[in-house]
Amino acid sequence: MNIQVSELKANPVKYFDIAKTVDVIVTRHGQRLGRIVCEERAAKLEKLGAFDELMQCFKTMPSMPDNTVYDEHKETSLRERGLLE
Repeated sequence: MNIQVSELKANPVKYFDIAKTVDVIVTRHGQRLGRIVCEERAAKLEKLGAFDELMQCFKTMPSMPDNTVYDEHKETSLRERGLLE
């Protein structure tokens, strides 16, 4: 839905209510100024975007070698041999 900025100024509550179901594009002299979107939908999209970015990090992150994982038995053994303090 497109509205003029003057319409938004005249009745902002009306257009924020409308934005709960459909995006409201605010224009002035035919040029887009901004968009009013439903907060719940926007928050959900932000969460999905963040999750996608996190998953992309996991896909591109090099895997760690097995010997970098903490091993309590290995630590105890090294301490007994005096190799760790």
